Amino acid sequence: MRMAWMALVLGVLMLACGRGVAATAAPTVPLAALPTAAPPPPTPTTYPTPPAPANTPSALPAESELRALIEYANAMQPLIVEAGTVLQRDAVILQEAEEGNDQVLCDGRLEGDNETMKLVLDQARAVSPPPDAAAIHDLVVRSGDAWTEALENVERFCETGNALYKIPAGLKFWEAALLLQDAGNRFWALVVAQGVEDWVRR
Repeated sequence: MRMAWMALVLGVLMLACGRGVAATAAPTVPLAALPTAAPPPPTPTTYPTPPAPANTPSALPAESELRALIEYANAMQPLIVEAGTVLQRDAVILQEAEEGNDQVLCDGRLEGDNETMKLVLDQARAVSPPPDAAAIHDLVVRSGDAWTEALENVERFCETGNALYKIPAGLKFWEAALLLQDAGNRFWALVVAQGVEDWVRR
């Protein structure tokens, strides 16, 4: 999903969006002299997605816990991939918004992706994770929540023209990317650790 690259782009764009606008502005200090948004946190190291097996085993494992994990993984994998695709696409839009090209934030593409991400989030919430995957599931849901919050701030910017809304939007995009990266890493680490990767679709 190239999530590490996308998260890095989001961090750079977050800083670009906050250029010249202070998070802690004081009335007597010129805007140009105020600091930009804080530096982003470190990007998680990507856990490599295992290659697809030549042949998927015909019989599921006998243990009920492993069967539950396989069912959960196959329900969540396409949702994680779709969320990552949306985030990558919107990172490109944010990149286009650099150097004052703010109109791309309001041309309808982000608004359309907001509806897509809300649908993905609704589907994710409807999946019940097994105990071993509860923390991963929480990360996916939190990522979707952060993304939609970012888009709400973009919508407010488009409605008002107030550039201050771009700062929380950038921060929430960055948060969404990191959370989804972490979820994807933990997802495959758990699947591989339990030895059920051959049953999980790519």
